[in-house]
Amino acid sequence: MKKSIYIFFFFTFTSSLSSEIVVFKDCTIDDYEFEKNEYKIDIDKGIMIRDFIYTDETYKRLKMNDIRVKKENSSTKMVTRKNGEIVTVISGYPAFYTQMIFDTFDKTIKLRSILNDSEGISILSNCEKILKYKLKT
Repeated sequence: MKKSIYIFFFFTFTSSLSSEIVVFKDCTIDDYEFEKNEYKIDIDKGIMIRDFIYTDETYKRLKMNDIRVKKENSSTKMVTRKNGEIVTVISGYPAFYTQMIFDTFDKTIKLRSILNDSEGISILSNCEKILKYKLKT
């Protein structure tokens, strides 16, 4: 019994925990301009955090249509790896929903839309860089 307790504590405190992090940096969208637009994905925790800052021109244009728009913002979504793709959790209703797809091969973020079993995929954003690293704690 004593031996198993020592083994448990040995492996608990000596093994390092790691997370796979993927960062899509300098992403562009045709309709908007950004000072900063990046997506940080922690695959092991299943979290995607998007941080962005609009340029002054884009911010003023969006603010005219919606007073709630902020120049700097951050959003969080749940992600998972499915069939080798990094995808967000489905948002919407069963008949119509959307899902983001993060493609590390061609540095794009795609939007998958489903309407009554008809699927459409469009490119939402093109990114300049992708950083991959392991975070050890």
